[in-house]
Amino acid sequence: MTLLSEWRRNSLVWLAVLQRLARSRLSKTVIIVVGLIAMISYSAVGRPTLHHEFIHVVLWMCLCFFAFDWLGRIFQALRITRLRKYLSSGSFLIDALSVLPVPTALALQIPSETAWLFASLWLFPLATLSPDFIRLGRVLSREARPLSTVLVLFIMILLFAAIAMYLVEGRLQQSNFRTIPDSLWWAVETLTTTGYGDAVPQTLLGRLIAAIVMICGLGVFGMLAGILATGFVQENRRETFMQNWTLVQNVPFFSGLEPTVLVEIARMLRKADAAEGATIIRKGRRGDCMYFVAAGKVEVQVEPPVRMGVGSFFGEMALLGSGVRTATVTAVLPTTLLILESADFRVLAAHYPAITEAIKEEAKLRGGTKSESVEI
Repeated sequence: MTLLSEWRRNSLVWLAVLQRLARSRLSKTVIIVVGLIAMISYSAVGRPTLHHEFIHVVLWMCLCFFAFDWLGRIFQALRITRLRKYLSSGSFLIDALSVLPVPTALALQIPSETAWLFASLWLFPLATLSPDFIRLGRVLSREARPLSTVLVLFIMILLFAAIAMYLVEGRLQQSNFRTIPDSLWWAVETLTTTGYGDAVPQTLLGRLIAAIVMICGLGVFGMLAGILATGFVQENRRETFMQNWTLVQNVPFFSGLEPTVLVEIARMLRKADAAEGATIIRKGRRGDCMYFVAAGKVEVQVEPPVRMGVGSFFGEMALLGSGVRTATVTAVLPTTLLILESADFRVLAAHYPAITEAIKEEAKLRGGTKSESVEI
């Protein structure tokens, strides 16, 4: 009984290690790349038999990897009683598409070379590993209404162009505009400004319609690009604001300010990370910003050196006075900084004069010793 319990405990430990390895971004990326290369090689013509069998084994190993990862997720969802939530999520659909299509195709007696082409669906888990794809999903969700409007406009122009060309060019060019579906093909390649040249209007009216369709295509895709670009910018601002808001709340200097002021500051600040030993400010350079230490520690290289921790700020004299750095500042530890540009500081000071006074008072308080009164 003791041996059985120990074996079970060791099995669970190894299972947890394998699951952690399967969910690692690096290991999953490697498996996906290897699997796709094997899939492409499997479809090659004139391959040796040994080469074919080796690739076949690699493909099955990759499939087993995805199956193991999927079963591990289901088991974890059962343990924490979140199986229903997992089954209704997009992650479940992506995991299922990574595992089920190939065995299903093989069970339906589809040729092996064709069945393994479904391994291309392994690209979907690769997309979930990138935060940019997750951001794209949020953008598409938030901009669904304007995107659907552009899609409807695209379909309207497409249909009207196809009908117009069918009426104008149908009798002259039976091979290209004999039916509305034929005209739709021309409308798609013209509206997208692809222009394969397989169907060209011959009448003056047909060319006029083609010119209008091309111009409309530029406008439609311009609107599409504008909506997506605006959505990405807004999403990036939201993420930056949430990060800055969390960091601003951890800086003691901002603790006594009004919430409205904190919101303005969080929007203006820019986050930056400095590695240990990195130079943040160099003596003699012109300064156009000041820094707040949100995490870590920095050292002002004066005699004797001054170290500043969380809540401290430096570089304020670039905003209040001379603008020339009079000391070098380096990161003692990995440090997270919040940067306030000179232009943003002036706007903030114009609306909230108390900010400037608070920074001046804090600078005076730090000026108790000669080393601490250095204007950075």
